[in-house]
Amino acid sequence: MPGGKPDDPEPDAPDDRRRFRPTALGLTGVALAAMAVTLLVIQAFAGGFRTDGEPSAPRPSGGVPAPPEGTARIMVAGDSVVQGSSGDFTWRYRLWRHLSEESGVDVDFVGPHEDLLDVGTGADGSLDYAVPDFDRAHAGAWGATAADVADVIGEQVAEGDPHYLLLMAGANDLVEEGATAGEALEHLREAVVTARVAGEDLRIVLGELTPMWGTGRDEEVNTLVAEFNAGLPLLAEQLTGADSPVVVAHTAEDYAPAEDNWDTTHPNARGELKIAAAFADALAEPLRLGEPYSRPLPEVEVGPRTAPVAAAENVDGGARLTWDPVPGATRYQVWQRRVRPEPDELVPLSAEVQRDGPEDDPRLSADIGGLYNGATYAFMVRPYKGDDGGVRSEAVEITVEEPPPEAPEWLRVDRENGDDAVLVWAAVPEAGHFAVWRRPLECAAEPSADGERPREPECEPPDGEGPGEGEGWTTVGVVNGERRWSVTVRAGAYEFAVASHLDFVEGGISDPVEFRAGG
Repeated sequence: MPGGKPDDPEPDAPDDRRRFRPTALGLTGVALAAMAVTLLVIQAFAGGFRTDGEPSAPRPSGGVPAPPEGTARIMVAGDSVVQGSSGDFTWRYRLWRHLSEESGVDVDFVGPHEDLLDVGTGADGSLDYAVPDFDRAHAGAWGATAADVADVIGEQVAEGDPHYLLLMAGANDLVEEGATAGEALEHLREAVVTARVAGEDLRIVLGELTPMWGTGRDEEVNTLVAEFNAGLPLLAEQLTGADSPVVVAHTAEDYAPAEDNWDTTHPNARGELKIAAAFADALAEPLRLGEPYSRPLPEVEVGPRTAPVAAAENVDGGARLTWDPVPGATRYQVWQRRVRPEPDELVPLSAEVQRDGPEDDPRLSADIGGLYNGATYAFMVRPYKGDDGGVRSEAVEITVEEPPPEAPEWLRVDRENGDDAVLVWAAVPEAGHFAVWRRPLECAAEPSADGERPREPECEPPDGEGPGEGEGWTTVGVVNGERRWSVTVRAGAYEFAVASHLDFVEGGISDPVEFRAGG
């Protein structure tokens, strides 16, 4: 389908492994197919296929042959929507499950391939299905046009000998090759004719192209898609034979690309389900294989289904998360929550994800800064395929444990403007803020020796301990960005101390100083 393999600068195209290399059997098929295509050219001069008119002489469809006895062999052929990519269930899986498990039909999917495209490397060969345990054989190829399908389908049908051929192709003809809807339909016609050379009694289902979203030219592209889809019923009617019916699967019906695609073109789990249901309906009626897909369609989760396994470590006052890539993920997002103290909400971060190790080490990492010393954080990693978020990792926790700051030195009381008292202390580079502590001194007045005037009261602390250990200490202020605090008491005698802090971690505490109001 359009868009190219992930990270490829050029439009996608089938690789050499997918290209048709005729065997002796294939050469015979090609020769016969060439004769059939020659007839198509003659037909074109006589009026040809049109997307905006009636065929000159529609062929009656006749009766629909009964399903084969025993195992029904099904070949699914086409482009990347057929092949799928790493992490996908694929609509092939959903159709296989519906037919074999829900409809009780004995089916055998046939085809030369069973792999997916790896969205991480852009290469074929991935077997990382969301559910790998199903009949994975197919004849899909990322980037294939309907013309490409016509080149290879004869040999594929001859080798696989299917009873049913499900075809979904044409988007790359329109978007990558610049074909008109009519030209793309002619390519699809050639594919059907070529397939019939090897399987003259094939039952064939043609899938509509699903609409696209986010291409930058959606209106133009989807107009072409709609024209192509509008021509499919006419094409099916023209191609239908007595022993080889051709029907249309309405895969574009109710398809919402903004919700049902993971990128511009390719279906997510919701889109896969809609495509599979449309093909199941066409097989059930009129081809009488299996049951229609039950409605309403079930709700399904989108995005990668494998949760990353994350690990966390302390790095320079922050955290480093590491994890292995998961199938189908095109990007990742780190989520963070402070667990204690003062728990907060789980929020997504804009952390950059990197691969810093050697080439043979696939692990990914993200460095998280801006964490508070002494706090415990929980992190999760969520994989995304396009904009579809998948299963988050289990939470991993770390506690930020930077060394506590030193105690402030040279704490003293300065007098400003005559009477204003201010606590001042030396800088502590590691500290983020300071807490000011205070406690009253215990004072006792003594009479003077001559009995006329009392002496200045003698004041002492209740004990020789500082804040946290001694009696009577309370915090009276927090200072950010400065090393001074105005003393506001107007009477009495007190002891003051200042503690340095780095976020939630208390550092050292200064030696206390005494202060007597008015003194």
